[in-house]
Order: sequence, then C-alpha cells, then structure tokens
Amino acid sequence: MEKRKALGLSLEDVEKETKIRKKYLEAIEKNNFFQIAESAIVKGFIRNYSQTLGLSPENVLAVFRRDFKENEKGQIIPRGMVDPLNERKFYWTPKETSLAIFVFILGGFIFFFVRQYLRFNAAPPLEIFSPSDGQKFQEKVLVKGKTDKDASVKIDGTVISISEDGSFQEEVILPRGDNILTVEAINRQGKRTIINKKIKVE
Repeated sequence: MEKRKALGLSLEDVEKETKIRKKYLEAIEKNNFFQIAESAIVKGFIRNYSQTLGLSPENVLAVFRRDFKENEKGQIIPRGMVDPLNERKFYWTPKETSLAIFVFILGGFIFFFVRQYLRFNAAPPLEIFSPSDGQKFQEKVLVKGKTDKDASVKIDGTVISISEDGSFQEEVILPRGDNILTVEAINRQGKRTIINKKIKVE
C-alpha cells in the first residue's frame, strides 16, 4: 500500500493495469487472502501486483509463503491457524528461570538433609592401615587407622584417643601365639563398626 501511494497510484489505476478487480487488490494489501478462492490465483495476483508497483515478485511471494499457508480445503490462512493445536512451543521466560533456581535450591536442601539423616543413622566408617591379616609381630603390635572424628575407638575393649581428623595410632601388647585383634568404632548414636585382624606374636 505504501509503495502504491508513493507512486501516486490509486487502486483503480492498479486495477486497470493488472486487470485484477479492486476488491482483490484491497484483500492483497490487507493480507486478507482468504477472500481469494485458490492459492494459485492468489500467487498470480501477488506477482502481477508486485510487478506493477516495481517490486520484486519473488521477494513478496517469499514473505507470503512465510506467513500464510494453504489448509486442507485449499483456503489461504495464517500459518498459526494451520499448525496442529497440540504442537506447543516452549519459550524460556524469567518465570521459568525463577522456578529453576527454586527447584535447584530446594534440591540442594533435600540432598543435604537426606545425607545428614543417613549419616546420623549409619555406622561410623572405619579403616585399619596396620596390622594386616596374618602379620607377625615381636610382642608390641602397632595399630593404625581412621574413623569419623566424632566417633570413639576401642582396641580389644579399651578406649583409645583419636586425633581431630579421626585418625588414631596405638601400640598394644599381646600374648605370644595367634591372636584376634578387635578394633571397634562407635558413634554418638551407638552405631558400631567392628574389624577383626588375625595376627601372630612371636
């Protein structure tokens, strides 16, 4: 429409030049293509109209194909009305961003509390670095290991001290012969982890 007015042409002038009835020219300028019967006729009208105004028919038709489509009945309607209604497009908005942040924070809290709950109800960890099974000693046996820093440790029923990081080291005297050394870690909830080591004192 702007191009036609810039050229000083009325719809009647274009009608005479193109042989396209005025009501169809008005429909083309207002994008009311459904008023024109068939897709092929619409494209022909657009091509003639564009050429009369000195526009590129291919460019104008490309815009037409982008915004409009032929439905099952052969009618020209906007593409949004032809696409399936159940085809939903997702757009990331600030609302989705806020929801994602909330879910992330909530998930972090849940993970933390579940981890604390499991840790509270689980037996304490216990690692024994020395002695190893079947190891031989001369009277004194060096016991080294690590557990939770809040646990207490017993060696053959005797409580020993542990460092701030949960590690411990203690020498014990055992009778000659085969022995079963028992190391026990106990947490504040009374949960226990016990490791037995079979050793020999010569």
